[in-house]
Amino acid sequence: MTQHRTRAHRVNPVIRGALLAAVATSLACTSTITGNEGNFTFSYAADDALLDFNKPVAVGARLDLLVASADDNLPVSLTDASTDDPAVMVVAEYGGASLTLEGTGEGNVLVEVAGTTVGGEELTDSINMNAAVPEVHQLIHTCDRQGERAAYLTDEEILVEFEFQRSNGSPIIGYGYYPITLSGSAVTLDADASGQLWMHLQTGSTPEEVTMTSDIDGTSRTLVVVDEGSIDGAIEPLGIVWEDIDVGDTNAFYVLPTVGGDIVCQAQTPMNATSLTPDICEVRDTDPDPDSEEWGWFSITGVAEGTCEYEVTYTAGNGGTGASATFTFPIQP
Repeated sequence: MTQHRTRAHRVNPVIRGALLAAVATSLACTSTITGNEGNFTFSYAADDALLDFNKPVAVGARLDLLVASADDNLPVSLTDASTDDPAVMVVAEYGGASLTLEGTGEGNVLVEVAGTTVGGEELTDSINMNAAVPEVHQLIHTCDRQGERAAYLTDEEILVEFEFQRSNGSPIIGYGYYPITLSGSAVTLDADASGQLWMHLQTGSTPEEVTMTSDIDGTSRTLVVVDEGSIDGAIEPLGIVWEDIDVGDTNAFYVLPTVGGDIVCQAQTPMNATSLTPDICEVRDTDPDPDSEEWGWFSITGVAEGTCEYEVTYTAGNGGTGASATFTFPIQP
């Protein structure tokens, strides 16, 4: 398969999601609040509305809180943790400087803790929390955030992003609550995973088209499980290029394979990128170690002004004979 295109100097929205997902995993974002008594701070990992600590926990979901001393931000050793209304929220467990809350019903609740500071002082504090039943359930393919279908390779651990919301679009948070129904047997859910941003799933060894449907609002996404031998091409690579590629510049690019027009998300399969115009550009594979989830990276270095033509080949594609696509990118002086 051959594709000739000139890459525009902007982020390609098709695979922006994959890059944002990689960035999100590397950022330690938290929502934090000081307790009602001013003795402790409470925080949890968050991916949206960071300044709003009191986002509701989904009924059926859990949330891990870290507790620190308000004056020096050092961890507190908790000696007790409870809520004033177990019908709304319970403390599922606590230990060290952390406690885990679980939403049990809609409403508001007071979370009360006692703990010992690093300096040996025994203190108490509390925060107000609430729980709610999600009304909107978003299911998102990382390689095509607006798309309803995407492909995934057989025998892989994969991630599908999800978000809970109220009907007005405000977020509802928590992990361990994954209200979906999967058709077929080629995809299974890891119900014990603790991610607030992604569902962790496993694909089977047999290709199959699977529908994932929300039990909350009926939202659905199609997961097309394919083997790597069916790869027949590649999407237009994304260049991490804020200006131009000038002679002497080296810029990173990211690419994903395709099967029958479907983008293959999170594809861990061998890929080679080579320059077809070595007098204009140098192309190098820059994939990390084989255990990484970030396959698909390569770099382009400008050698001389002109049109850089390069080829991306998935060596296992087309039944093992290889599936290639060619692309172009301008090199500026």
